[in-house]
Amino acid sequence: MEFSPASSTNRAVNSALSAKKDYPYVTIAIPTYNRAALLRGCIASALAQTYPHFEVLVSNNASPDDTAQILSEFGDLRLRVITQETNIGLLPNWNACLANARGDYIIFVSDDDRIMPALLERCVTLIRQHPQLPIVITLSNLHAASLGQTRSPRVSRTLDTGIRDGTAILNAFLTDQITVNMCGVVMRTALLRERGGIPLDLPHTADVAAWAPLLLLGKAGLVNEACATYTYHDDSETARLGVERLLHDGRKVADLIAHTAETCVQDTQLRKTIQLQAWRCFARRGLIALTDVRRNGASMLDMLSMAWHFRRDLHGVSLQAVLRFVVVALCPPLLAARLRRLRRGTPEQLA
Repeated sequence: MEFSPASSTNRAVNSALSAKKDYPYVTIAIPTYNRAALLRGCIASALAQTYPHFEVLVSNNASPDDTAQILSEFGDLRLRVITQETNIGLLPNWNACLANARGDYIIFVSDDDRIMPALLERCVTLIRQHPQLPIVITLSNLHAASLGQTRSPRVSRTLDTGIRDGTAILNAFLTDQITVNMCGVVMRTALLRERGGIPLDLPHTADVAAWAPLLLLGKAGLVNEACATYTYHDDSETARLGVERLLHDGRKVADLIAHTAETCVQDTQLRKTIQLQAWRCFARRGLIALTDVRRNGASMLDMLSMAWHFRRDLHGVSLQAVLRFVVVALCPPLLAARLRRLRRGTPEQLA
């Protein structure tokens, strides 16, 4: 097994390794568990990058299926594998990737996601304009596995590809002007380590909690087009979390963004705007989670009772989101299901 914590010795070794290669050297981290059928395509998409200076690091979380066999099929020297002796859990496996990454920058790609060949090249173009850039955001398609449908991302109408104020990119995300997921985000490895890596106490919003605060540190890169495809499943680990956990985690990450803005954003009005939009964003997504509960058969009384219980977490949501919530609450579940089939669209993504 190749795993060790991100000690100062490891950081020095990784820094020396990356210094010998063209800057920046990038780690494409693929944490995986029991998805051998999907893993092959994920690795292939990672190895197909047009930018040459990268490694693909797979952390096999003690998968009982054919994952080891799939990994043995690749003879590419850019692929490096670490194997956990026992299942250490989803988010600790992400941090195992972070601890072992040799790249100046890192991107996490789940085994069911895909990245486009030009993703790293587009990001590196921006990093070379602004060395040590904390983060580069690219947009991602949304693929609904249960429906077999893929939806294009929301593309910013006001922010072009380039170096931007990170607060502007974050505000665009919080107000649903752009579609961002972890598989489209490139982060400076050392900075993510310094901030503690992937938080373990937010199973639903750990990805946003990892990358969103980095946008408040100054300049950031934006590639205003789809460079990845994020896949969501009805039976994923986050999908199986109870709505109470989703609401709790949403509020926590909103508070994290607000706290980071308090310490990093000097402009008072801008700071207040970011904080307000963070709370509104995750309150709105909390209402979406509650409407999903109703659509899945919960009674109107149960849904309204839950909304009242989490009223603090839902404070500040827009009138439009409230009206949508009320309409769904009053709509019988069978009729709502029929309307969804007629719409033939993918479900709205929560995070």
